[in-house]
Amino acid sequence: MSKKIKLIPFSIVAQKIMISQNTLYELIKDKKIKIHKNTNLNNCISEQDMKILCYDEEVRNISKANVLNSLLSLESDKINKKDEILVLKIKELLEQYRNDIEVLEKLHSKYKNTINIFNDETALSAAYILFAKVISLLNMVCLCLENFYLNAGALLRIIDETIDVAEYFIISEDTNKDNLDLKKWFREDVSPMNSICREELAKYRSSIIQNKPKANKDTMDILYHLKSKMIHPARNVILESLIYSGKKGISLPNSFDYKRSSYTRRIYELVLFFESSIWTAFQGFYFCFHKKMPLQKEDKDILMSFDSKHNKNNY
Repeated sequence: MSKKIKLIPFSIVAQKIMISQNTLYELIKDKKIKIHKNTNLNNCISEQDMKILCYDEEVRNISKANVLNSLLSLESDKINKKDEILVLKIKELLEQYRNDIEVLEKLHSKYKNTINIFNDETALSAAYILFAKVISLLNMVCLCLENFYLNAGALLRIIDETIDVAEYFIISEDTNKDNLDLKKWFREDVSPMNSICREELAKYRSSIIQNKPKANKDTMDILYHLKSKMIHPARNVILESLIYSGKKGISLPNSFDYKRSSYTRRIYELVLFFESSIWTAFQGFYFCFHKKMPLQKEDKDILMSFDSKHNKNNY
């Protein structure tokens, strides 16, 4: 029996070797690497081929050149006053995000007398407690981004994982095995592994929309991986804090931002990416509470209107 090939999507490969997906595609063509499709029809290569690219000296040099060119481009933003425009856009977006998060906070607080958080050991109670953390973290990310801290990105996976646990408890409360996970959460202060949560949520969503569980899990795994890099001590994400030195005789960047990011575009891109976590929080809140609480009609409408707004902004 042939060993199953592990497929790695282009988005993850490009992140690992620090090049654009377009450049990656050209490299794959030049090196005659086979392109596969995963269950979501994303372009992928085998894990073995990815490792070959990672250790290829030509690819390594292209990656280094890409990092340097990126820094030069960021420096040109300052010279051309593009930074000033981006600062205004960041301020506008964060103001909108804060308004959205405040809506979620008010909805959460509205039902505080419905839950007995000290005595109820139900999925509903657990989800309600978990969403208190989600909302707090969303506010924390806004504060970090407002002050231009790139490491705000490390909080995004924590937000998603917290929502995953809440949803996992909601869908699995009535099964014997997963009810044990809920009991452990209350009695042993142990949270279920996120891989388990993602797998069970993928199966549940597949039963609703009638597609393959693997397709849902592949999507969740890609997002998980992209956000995981920000929380792990991996090299590439740390290099996002590199700054260009224009001093005579210095040909390569050799300094880091230790506080505020020197490059507004990096923060702006992270601010745009952050919206997906806010959207996920609204969806998760509706998913967990619309029936279990249950939510009042006007509150359901508020949550659904945000979902419609997000779809309109992104499609």
